[in-house]
Amino acid sequence: MRFAAALILALTLGAAQDDPAQLRRQASALAAMGKYTDAEPLLARVIEARTQESGPDDPALRPDIIELAALYRAEGRTPEAEKLYLRALQITEKTAGPQSVELIPDLKLLAGLYAGAARVTDSEKQYLRIISLRINAKGTDDLDLAHDCADLAAFYIANKRYAVAEPNLRRAIDILSKHLGSEDPALVPLLDSLATVFIEQKNYPPAEAPLRHAVSIQEQTDGPRHVNVAPRLDRLGMLYYTMKRYAEAEQLYRRSLAIWESAMGPNNPDLATTLDNLAVALASQDKYTEAEQLYRRSLGLRQTVMTASLNNLAMALEGKGEDAKAERYYKQAIAMAEKLPESSMLAFTLHNYALLLHKMGRDPESKRHEARAKALEK
Repeated sequence: MRFAAALILALTLGAAQDDPAQLRRQASALAAMGKYTDAEPLLARVIEARTQESGPDDPALRPDIIELAALYRAEGRTPEAEKLYLRALQITEKTAGPQSVELIPDLKLLAGLYAGAARVTDSEKQYLRIISLRINAKGTDDLDLAHDCADLAAFYIANKRYAVAEPNLRRAIDILSKHLGSEDPALVPLLDSLATVFIEQKNYPPAEAPLRHAVSIQEQTDGPRHVNVAPRLDRLGMLYYTMKRYAEAEQLYRRSLAIWESAMGPNNPDLATTLDNLAVALASQDKYTEAEQLYRRSLGLRQTVMTASLNNLAMALEGKGEDAKAERYYKQAIAMAEKLPESSMLAFTLHNYALLLHKMGRDPESKRHEARAKALEK
């Protein structure tokens, strides 16, 4: 009786171990942890089991094949990944036909694989086939076609083929405008990419219209003072500066700075770039006094970041037992923090240095620096 129960249990466990769904869940969990070597044989067993059960062309195999291909791709095993992606594509072709839009997800996976492997021609062929399938099935005004054209344009931009990127972007913009309206937020990244096409070719005037349109959409969507508007203003401001339209660049950078300050506070180090941009625009108009003030403010913010980095480096060296090196970096941090407009970073650095000095048995110095830190914190 016990033998029979043990046999039943063994058979049950064996069945669970060979259950494709369970194996796939285990493989997915391992892959999520980056354990690709452990996940690979489990997915291979899933594919083998389902192939034996339903045949090599069963559409149910496709998700497992694609998952194993993605695993190979993550490991940099492009040939193996390509073989599996092509197998998935063949299964879809047999099921849906060679002209079906159901092929498009498989073609996009292949296009991405080829692009990552610098097989530019092969990647382009997949993108072009996607567009052909979409037009044949849905016509030239289909909303999904806009996304396909945007993908192709992004591919061309990545390969610096700006002349062919432009018509695909314009087509995507036209389709989206027709379906969603000319002020829909989905247009913003396409308008930004269209401007990039012109800017990268140093053809600056045509870039103005899409950038202004993007600003207008963002303002209508989020409000003129929303933080999402600031990057759009910065980009348009940079275009105007490049075109030597300094007064217009200044106006945009002032608006952007006000938005960033409201969102992040006046002492955030991330303000430094916008401060520099505005200062450059002012200096280009001979407004040197205000430009100097902005440059000094930007420098102070950057020094705050540098001081924090020196603190972190000193603490890391202290943790390794390299106290002499740590002391040297604390002293550099203190010297830099003393030039900052606010005292909080200086107090923080003095406190850290005091702890190091106490650890090194230099208590009089430690107490002096700690007392100074506490005085600054009041």
